[in-house]
Amino acid sequence: MVLNIGVQNNNAQISKIAFGSNKNEQKNAKTEDKYINDGLLLAEERDKHPLGLNVKIQANKMKNAFTKYPKKGITGSKNANFYEFLTMGMVPYLSGSAMLIAVFNYAAKYFNTEAAQKASKLGQKMGLGVLFYGLAKVLSKKLIELPVKWKHGIDVNLPYKKKINELPEEDNKNNLVSYEYHKAYESVDFPRWDLLYDNKYYGEERNAYFNKIAKKMKISSDNFNHADQKVKPKIKEKVIQTKLFSTLASYFWAATGVGIAMQKPWEEISLNPQKIIFDKKHYNQNFFKNFGKKFVESCKEFVNNPNKNTRIAGRALLGAAIGITLLGNFKTLFDFNKDRGTKTHAAVSLIDNSKEKVVC
Repeated sequence: MVLNIGVQNNNAQISKIAFGSNKNEQKNAKTEDKYINDGLLLAEERDKHPLGLNVKIQANKMKNAFTKYPKKGITGSKNANFYEFLTMGMVPYLSGSAMLIAVFNYAAKYFNTEAAQKASKLGQKMGLGVLFYGLAKVLSKKLIELPVKWKHGIDVNLPYKKKINELPEEDNKNNLVSYEYHKAYESVDFPRWDLLYDNKYYGEERNAYFNKIAKKMKISSDNFNHADQKVKPKIKEKVIQTKLFSTLASYFWAATGVGIAMQKPWEEISLNPQKIIFDKKHYNQNFFKNFGKKFVESCKEFVNNPNKNTRIAGRALLGAAIGITLLGNFKTLFDFNKDRGTKTHAAVSLIDNSKEKVVC
């Protein structure tokens, strides 16, 4: 049995002391994750390798979504929770996308020659549609989130690792700790402010993180003991705006990506994954250059389609995506109520000195 004692010092660095008769358990306790309790992932790692860290997080969630979490749910584990249920949402998404691609591409061999050619072209567009949908939905959010981070210093996707102490089960008596990946601003009403204090990456002061944001947002805190008292409402406001507009824009851009994938120029290029990966001759035929060329042609056809109704719909969809993105940047980067709530008022006494008073 291992008894864990967590001790937190003034520098917000967490240490761990482990006692146990099993040497392996003691070794695991010492080499366990850097964050024994809830803690922000290393800010240095996120700034130096943001893509790598995001891939690491998503890979971990995907692995658990296909293996660990379904097993816990099927067996009726008392430790299964809502986070695991939401994480498993990527299973039907990925499985459905794969089936959508396979319906036409792998069933074409059962058709006659003419039907097989048509099915192959449509299947190729389906595959591109799934790819462009996912990429556009993810990358389009960055068009609003990154400017907010650059100007205000607010990273709405700031991740942290949460420690979960699980209940003992028949097949899980020793490893009673699991970890979940969350975001500090996952809940707008209840952000994890506690994880943002004493963060040495931003400075030595306890409120260094909030002081940094106050400086970026040009908020004066002369009338406050700490900048966090004035910055927190502004952070909430920007997080709400950023999440709203980035989500709206992502769906418009995702629909635009699907529309581009359905254009005719894609029928003139072979997108056989096996040839792209394993056939060097096919690769040497400037495949990616040709792919980029067809992408540009498809974009042009999307907004200049010979069919009037299709052309209007394409332009309207693209215009809406661009418009929502610009509006989101306009609302999140500029603050027209900057001085709202900053005025201070002299304290008004609630005691009427003209009346008689008795002091007990």
